[in-house]
Amino acid sequence: METEIWESDAFTAKKERLLASFTSDYRFQKGDEVYIHAGGGRPLKVRLIDVRVHVQDGGKLTRELLALKV
Repeated sequence: METEIWESDAFTAKKERLLASFTSDYRFQKGDEVYIHAGGGRPLKVRLIDVRVHVQDGGKLTRELLALKV
């Protein structure tokens, strides 16, 4: 499933910045901690606060994960 991890505002749960985009069948859930390795520096650690699955025409599924930096 196409998956995007978005940095979220802590109070309104609004998407702010795309952190990563990838394809995965893993079942993410609220409270999961994810390490994002990008740019060759230290990994960015985030905690998921919301999982949103979208059903497109033709049965295509996409997923948005809202996360807060830890």
